[in-house]
Amino acid sequence: MKLIVCSNKKGFTLIELLVALLIMSIGLMALLDGLTNYIRINMENQMRQEAMRIGEAALETLRNSDFSQVKAGTATVTSPETRRIRNFDISYTITWAPTSISASSVAVQVAVTWAFKNIAHRHDAASVISTDL
Repeated sequence: MKLIVCSNKKGFTLIELLVALLIMSIGLMALLDGLTNYIRINMENQMRQEAMRIGEAALETLRNSDFSQVKAGTATVTSPETRRIRNFDISYTITWAPTSISASSVAVQVAVTWAFKNIAHRHDAASVISTDL
């Protein structure tokens, strides 16, 4: 009895094709998840950078204000500020509080808060402002 082996098989079976598609779709889903995480983290970093800029600008405004107003907590800092980041309007709220160190120096704490996707974020900046008596 002679066994005939056919060596001319070409193509995939249906099961091999389905397994290949399953493996490829799992890989693509992992890639898509990584991409969405990258976009979210990048967006959060851009919002944080903008909050840092706003906080530094608020401190600069306070440094340029009259020292008696800063010490009394009556200096004016514009709040809220709205900035556009990647087609989203983000509203940043600025609060600040002075703490007297001496007659000629005051420590100033500036807090910049914002919310994105129902998650509250905050950036703090601090400085010491002094005057010549």
